[in-house]
Amino acid sequence: MIVCVAVVGHQNNPLYIQSFTEADDALKLHHIVHCSLDVVDERVNNPKKSGPMLNETFLGLLYPIENYKVYGYLTNTKVKFILVTTDIDVKDADVRNEISCCICRCSFKSIPCAG
Repeated sequence: MIVCVAVVGHQNNPLYIQSFTEADDALKLHHIVHCSLDVVDERVNNPKKSGPMLNETFLGLLYPIENYKVYGYLTNTKVKFILVTTDIDVKDADVRNEISCCICRCSFKSIPCAG
């Protein structure tokens, strides 16, 4: 289950953050999103460590924390989409699809998501 979606600008400025849990968890999820930006920067700035993933815009699993898994997507303009989920056994293909739907919803609000 997706519990938080964030869109972060190229200078790590939050453009959109939405949590889908109780208000008590919202601040915690915002902190998790903020911490994930360090992982994204590390992967972008250290291409030798991140290997072939740097060529893809989907960064995959950034890190697991407590009951959450954090995934990332980096656009050509360095805008970052961060997805926080509670699913333990989620497939990368499913996360890619969800992030693509989030991008479509942000860009083209009139287009319904197929997923």
